[in-house]
Amino acid sequence: MGKKDKKTKKDKKHKSGKAVKFENVNWKILKRSYKAFAPHYKTNWKLLAVSVSSLLLTTLLSLATPWALTMILDHVILKQPLPEKFAFIAQWFGSDPYALLAVFSLAFIVISIVDSMVSYLQKVGFLIVGVNMSAEIRERTFRHLQKLSLSFHEVFRSGDLVYRLTSDLRELPMLLLGVPVGFFGRIFIIATHMAVMLMMEWRLALIAFAAMPVLYYYNRRTGSGMHKATKEKRSTEGNVTSLISENVTGMALVQAYGREDLQHARFRAENRKSLESGLEAMKLSKIFKRVTDILTAVGTAGVVYYGASLAMDAMLSIGTVVLFVTYLRKLYSPLDKFAEMFLDIAKSQVSAERILELLEYDNLVVDEPNAIPAPPFQGRVEFRNVDFAYAPGMEVFKNLNLAIAPGEMLAIVGHSGAGKSTFVNLLLRFYAPQNGEILIDGQPSNKFTLESLRRQMTVVMQDARLFNKTVRENLAFGKPGVTEEEIVQAAKLAQAHDFIMAMPEGYDTMISEGGDNLSGGQKQRLNLARAMVRNTPIMILDEPATALDARTEANIHAALESLMAGKTVFMIAHKFSTISRAHKILMLEKGRPAECGTHQELMRTSRAYRELYELQLSPAPEPEEPVSESTAESSLQLAAAA
Repeated sequence: MGKKDKKTKKDKKHKSGKAVKFENVNWKILKRSYKAFAPHYKTNWKLLAVSVSSLLLTTLLSLATPWALTMILDHVILKQPLPEKFAFIAQWFGSDPYALLAVFSLAFIVISIVDSMVSYLQKVGFLIVGVNMSAEIRERTFRHLQKLSLSFHEVFRSGDLVYRLTSDLRELPMLLLGVPVGFFGRIFIIATHMAVMLMMEWRLALIAFAAMPVLYYYNRRTGSGMHKATKEKRSTEGNVTSLISENVTGMALVQAYGREDLQHARFRAENRKSLESGLEAMKLSKIFKRVTDILTAVGTAGVVYYGASLAMDAMLSIGTVVLFVTYLRKLYSPLDKFAEMFLDIAKSQVSAERILELLEYDNLVVDEPNAIPAPPFQGRVEFRNVDFAYAPGMEVFKNLNLAIAPGEMLAIVGHSGAGKSTFVNLLLRFYAPQNGEILIDGQPSNKFTLESLRRQMTVVMQDARLFNKTVRENLAFGKPGVTEEEIVQAAKLAQAHDFIMAMPEGYDTMISEGGDNLSGGQKQRLNLARAMVRNTPIMILDEPATALDARTEANIHAALESLMAGKTVFMIAHKFSTISRAHKILMLEKGRPAECGTHQELMRTSRAYRELYELQLSPAPEPEEPVSESTAESSLQLAAAA
């Protein structure tokens, strides 16, 4: 199945069926998110248990804190007698107002201190759990990306992937921790405060509760565009990141072609889209908040009015009215936060969906259930009746058959798009053939685990990829545990040792991002040295001497001859000086069956190979004579006369 078809099917799978929407929340995405990230709760369950317990205790303490102030107002300032259930206080401390003031003030301080300590445990605990979960999910996503086939990386842009692994991942703690903790914590606050308020004065409580259905209804009806605006914002920010990455890496080309204005126009357009979608989401959020504040104020005014009326008729104490208003603010606050929570879900679920898209992306090539570690290879490779197409109508190979013995070199030749890279990708099992099989030492390659298979292959491409590490670390990248002697010997074979030693720190010199502090030839020689350190029985080369000068190229070819001895070599070749060294040549031409043979055989039997050979070796056309000024003037006079 081709990558486009696969992606289309995947998109349809995610979009199939209507997702149940409630208060701008996609419950289908929430269910997928909590199911996918459930293991990360288990790894942090102890700290989660402490944090949740602290949260519940903080809620109970918040109920007790205003009581001390109410007691001061009613029984110290207004000198009302203590209720029977608090008569023991008078028995212990007496009825002196100053003594009672000291007792209730001390109680307020103690409760506040305990509440602060427990609240600290709760907030710090949840913060640590959130950071831990983010780090675990980032590592999990990165590890998954490392295992995905090339088809995935051809579909997703690098800048967008970076944005998902940074900005989108920062939003996940809100969805995975902030939302469930906030939801159940607020439910507990509402339940406890409603119960206490009903026990205190049921009529006043009913007036207070009257505003709750209005807040609930508004919460359901508002913010219909939040999810869409936020998703658009995340998408455009990913595009902006990709454009920045593309422009920075290609800055030399942009400046050489004088296209700074074009790139700036592209960036300005994408940046404007991101700004507009962000402003839309922010506007909806702020409107929602202001309307909620108004509804809360109306509910509070109703309680104050009726409570004050009861107090003036001596049916309710002033302290109870004050306590009721305090509880009312704590009751309405979770409702207000509930509304904000659903808007937070609408925003964070977009990020979760983008992370899930990566984690749920099916790999085209995976280990077979009974795959085994590959034994040391001798290097015999055979393509037997191999068919491969990226998609229906995009056939690359049809019934491809060839066999390469250990120590032989196969040159892969063809015009751009003929399938040279596809051949290599099939060998590395980045893709799997639709029909036929690829055998190594007589065994199907899919019999072995991908890691053990690729561990015995070395790839050297024209584009020398170097990491932002020291020279030594770059050379040792492909072979853990390599010795210093092996590194130096490989560098000498690749004609790299001398220029490495001339660098400020020698083998400990840091290579800048992309190898910008090296010339093209130096990067390629380090690339070759890294391959020589790896020293595997199967080698895949893409004309590695292309970036080198003639003298170094000659030395490199001598080193390569030594390196390739006894190994199976697949060389994507462009120069016939290289092609002529191969034992066999695979001629690929788009839309036609592959042809394989020696140089002499293909010159006799392959028209495409002969044309490619003649095209490369034909002499350049003679330059035309420049037009003299007199000839130009005569031509102009004739044209004017005509």
